[in-house]
Amino acid sequence: MDNTPPVGGKTNATVVKTCGGSPCFYNALLDFAARDSSTAIEKAEYSVDGGEWKLILPEPDISDAPVEQYRGGLPALAAGEHTVAVRVFDRFQNVGSAKVTIQVPSAK
Repeated sequence: MDNTPPVGGKTNATVVKTCGGSPCFYNALLDFAARDSSTAIEKAEYSVDGGEWKLILPEPDISDAPVEQYRGGLPALAAGEHTVAVRVFDRFQNVGSAKVTIQVPSAK
């Protein structure tokens, strides 16, 4: 029986400025890894500012290995500071978690 939660690698949330017209806007990208010592990662979720947990898919879209890499865009965020939390579940529902704080500038 596995009672050990998955371990996360460094969790990054990067703010990217996009200017395809006027005004420019900012997108946030989430990037993290998950690792379990004895079983496969089942799923990962993220939450922004304590909101609803949302599923994020690994690359390449199937959680079936003990090490998974996750990358994805976050929903549009207002200017200001935001906390992004992630949690990762293994096949026995052990949960590992991490969080990162990002600053979204005002669009100009």
